[in-house]
Amino acid sequence: MTYRYLITSIIVIVLFQSFLSQASIPKPIWQNGKVIFWDKTTLEGDICYNWLTEMVLFRTKDGRMHTYSTNQVSQFGWFDFNLHKYRDFQTLIHQSDQASAKQAFFEVCQDGSLAVVRRLRSRRGFRKIAFTHPAYYSDHPAMADNPEYFEYFVNDGDHLRALDRFYTDVYTPLMTRYDKQLKKYRDTHNINDRLLFGRLVLINQYNLMLEQDAKTASTKGLDTPQED
Repeated sequence: MTYRYLITSIIVIVLFQSFLSQASIPKPIWQNGKVIFWDKTTLEGDICYNWLTEMVLFRTKDGRMHTYSTNQVSQFGWFDFNLHKYRDFQTLIHQSDQASAKQAFFEVCQDGSLAVVRRLRSRRGFRKIAFTHPAYYSDHPAMADNPEYFEYFVNDGDHLRALDRFYTDVYTPLMTRYDKQLKKYRDTHNINDRLLFGRLVLINQYNLMLEQDAKTASTKGLDTPQED
């Protein structure tokens, strides 16, 4: 009886939660932006991105809607007036620990030699099945501004490296060229590199130093006198 009661209770809770979710499903939030396909064709108009389904919804001027996936779209984005920045999404190859490599949409958070990108954090277990609806994962300001929803990666041009493994996967193999300068910068500005924000700051500083060195080298090359 106890086992039956437990199963019945779970079913009731799931149905009740499902009913509430269906009754209050949020409407898509449309943004004026552009979608770039793999053949370089570009569409401009109203778009809505769903993080869970990884689908881009495009609305034409006459109200018709079309959905596109990573197989069709290489890049899309819009200017977010709530966050005061342009939101850029790119299709990248991702190799996870549990699955084979596949294409997925990633938002570019920081550009540069080491770009930082993010995607929706994977959901597991019973909650994944029972207590969510895809409509809740259409991009909206409260979600976009909360890093807890996402997992972050460094894109070095060849691989996506998990920012959760910052020192083993990112700092040691890629950033030790400026190890002394970065440690001094970290200590001077009291940066906590155990936190996401601190790691983003260090990566940004690394990109700035790399860019500055490249400009300096280029300037020296231009100043070098040419032999006749």
